[in-house]
Amino acid sequence: MTARGGSGHNSTDDGNSRSWSPIAWMAIPATAYDPDKHMKGLHVPNIRRSTAGALAAIVGLAALILSAGVPAQDDYDYSPEHAAAAFDHLPQLRCRTGLNCPISGQAFDALSGALAGDRDAQYQFARLLQRGDGIRRDERAAIGWHGKAAEQGHVAAALELNHFRHEGADIPADEVKIAAALGPAVDKGDTDAMRALADMRIYGRGGARDTEQGVGLLRRATAAGSAAAAQDLGNLYVRGAPGIPENPAEGFRWLAESARLGNVAAMLSLGSMYFHHPADAVRDPAEGYRWLMRAALADDPAAQEMLSGVLMDGAMAGAKTVIAPDPVGADMWLRLAARSQFHDNASLRLRVEGKMTAAQLDEAKKRAAAWHPSTVSEVMAMTIAPPPVTAANRSWPQALREPALSRFKDGGDNPEPWQRLPDFTQNDEVLTAINAIAAYCEGKHQTRCVSTCREQVDYVAPPVKLGGMSSAELASYFREHPNASSVRAMRKEAATPEQAMRSWELCANGVAGQP
Repeated sequence: MTARGGSGHNSTDDGNSRSWSPIAWMAIPATAYDPDKHMKGLHVPNIRRSTAGALAAIVGLAALILSAGVPAQDDYDYSPEHAAAAFDHLPQLRCRTGLNCPISGQAFDALSGALAGDRDAQYQFARLLQRGDGIRRDERAAIGWHGKAAEQGHVAAALELNHFRHEGADIPADEVKIAAALGPAVDKGDTDAMRALADMRIYGRGGARDTEQGVGLLRRATAAGSAAAAQDLGNLYVRGAPGIPENPAEGFRWLAESARLGNVAAMLSLGSMYFHHPADAVRDPAEGYRWLMRAALADDPAAQEMLSGVLMDGAMAGAKTVIAPDPVGADMWLRLAARSQFHDNASLRLRVEGKMTAAQLDEAKKRAAAWHPSTVSEVMAMTIAPPPVTAANRSWPQALREPALSRFKDGGDNPEPWQRLPDFTQNDEVLTAINAIAAYCEGKHQTRCVSTCREQVDYVAPPVKLGGMSSAELASYFREHPNASSVRAMRKEAATPEQAMRSWELCANGVAGQP
């Protein structure tokens, strides 16, 4: 009988053959068959019942055979050291025919090839283990098989090993062998092989550390058109690496080059870094907006979701609004992002749409329906400007927390004097706003808020004397003004916009405080 059944033949003793059948034991040889003779005296219904019963018994027996003794896939260790034993314990016939095998047919075939030394099969089996696709997920075993494939020069496997290593995983492979095996592909101009070997050289894996050679390989790959290599360079300079000090400006330059080479992920990365980099000198919300917008226009759902959040609140650079809030734009981009199940952000939608009017929601829906993506070359050629900022649509400072923030936003287009957002470059406006908040809190009998606001006035009001007073002048001033604020008297310079904003924030957060 052949491996898959249904097409094999069994020989009879007389040399004749007949097709195998589940009911072969009750078949009549064709050479001796006489319908009249064999049907004579037989009760046909009994024959039918006998045949049906035999078939049912055989089907039941086959099901029992197929289900009996099937081991749970968790019983096996598929790492390279133990995979041969695991393979031998698999029910070979069932796995080859795809009938009730503990692992998928794809995993079985990949395992068979991996054990035979096929590097592509080793990589494929590693990926299946890594994802838990048709086989129990086992990252340790996946790393082992990536190592086996990389030792034979499989470039993608070598890159995957580098990724695991940067996440802190133990790499049991022979990295000297891997580095040597990547050489021929590098010599042939394989840019991914250059990336894999560059990482090993920079971090001293598979040989002595050679930062210069590693960076040189990445530059060479970038010159050959590899957007991924440019992104690798950008990340190295942004984060720093052995022999490569942190240099955000250089890193951003390489990430921009990666974007120009077609890498939308680099656009998203740039946008995020310009918004969230820890160094004040590096953060640039307006530039971050431009890169997020490029990625969003190229139909990246993560960028669309992030852009929605930016447009919901707007953004400030220091005490100045540089991106005006735009609820309609925020809702449009969130609707587009939500086409991906991974970026359908319900909490963000609640924040964005919670106070939108019906007309605004309708406009957002229309814009989303009419939108179509642009190519990378198109978005790179665009001049992108943030939404214009006016006195009526400035951003609320991030340090203004809930529930105080909602109290101020409730003023809408017709705010009370205490709800008005001042221009923090104008100290007179800030003083007026702080005093208005203090008056509001006084009317609500919120003494803590009143006290905080009165204190902050002294930090925003002009100093008694620019440049400061001498000791003698201070003594004279306090004799004449015994109840004067020492803070204001001793200050030498006017408050900066950032200082004025901080004082207003401390006062404003008190409106939701306890009496």
